[in-house]
Amino acid sequence: MQEQDTARELISEASRKLTEALQGSGKDLQSAKVAQVVLTAGNGKLNAAAKQLVNIKQQKEKIQDQLCKNDIAKNSEVSDKSAPAAKKRKLH
Repeated sequence: MQEQDTARELISEASRKLTEALQGSGKDLQSAKVAQVVLTAGNGKLNAAAKQLVNIKQQKEKIQDQLCKNDIAKNSEVSDKSAPAAKKRKLH
């Protein structure tokens, strides 16, 4: 989350600099280039943060699936062990 905030700040700063550069009387080309570099860096950070979030989501889903399978297996073991005991009682 902190990386996303940093990326948003960079993008915001770049937008301000670009606007200033384009609205100036001399249309400061150097400032526009600096703004472009900052904007590119901000977009790169934002994309990297988004990829991390996707990876975390995928890992979370994988772990949840494993936990679900373990719970199902555990519950079936418990029911398998209790079923024969119930059958034995009926026979006696």
